[in-house]
Amino acid sequence: MPTLDPETISPDQLATMLRSWASGLYTSEAAVELLIAHGTWLARRDFRQALVDAVDDGWGRGGDVEPMASIDWDGVPDFLQQPEVGASSSEVTILKFAASMVGAGGPSSLMEITGGLDEANARLVLDALAHRFGWHERGTSFTVTGHVGRPRGSSN
Repeated sequence: MPTLDPETISPDQLATMLRSWASGLYTSEAAVELLIAHGTWLARRDFRQALVDAVDDGWGRGGDVEPMASIDWDGVPDFLQQPEVGASSSEVTILKFAASMVGAGGPSSLMEITGGLDEANARLVLDALAHRFGWHERGTSFTVTGHVGRPRGSSN
C-alpha cells in the first residue's frame, strides 16, 4: 500500500478519506464527523503528521479501491501532552471526546471531557452522540428528558 504524506493532503481531501475509512461504523463515523464539523484538527499539520495515516489504495465499502486515511485514536493522549501542541481548551475537548467515542483516550469522566464546552461545540458533541446511536436524521428531535411541552420546573 503506497502511503501518502498527510501533510500534503488538504482538509477537504482528508475529510473524504476519513469518511471512507470510517464508513459503516457509527462510532467511527461520529468521531470523524465531529472533527470535520469542528473544523480545526484536520487543518493542523501537527495533528495530521502525528495521528493520521493515509494510503491511496484502501478498500472501500463497495470493494472499490480508493484513497483512505485513518486516525490513531490511541495516540491522542500522548499527542495532546506535547508542549508544542498549542490548542484551546475547546479544541482539546473535541479531540478527546472524539477519541473517547471510539474507546480510546483512557478513562475520563464525561463531565471532565465536556465541562468547558461552549454552546456551539456542545451542539457538535450532541450531533456526534446522536450519530453514534444511529439517529442520523437531520432536523429530527428526540425526547430524552421527558420535558417536551412543559417548561422547566413545571409540575403540570
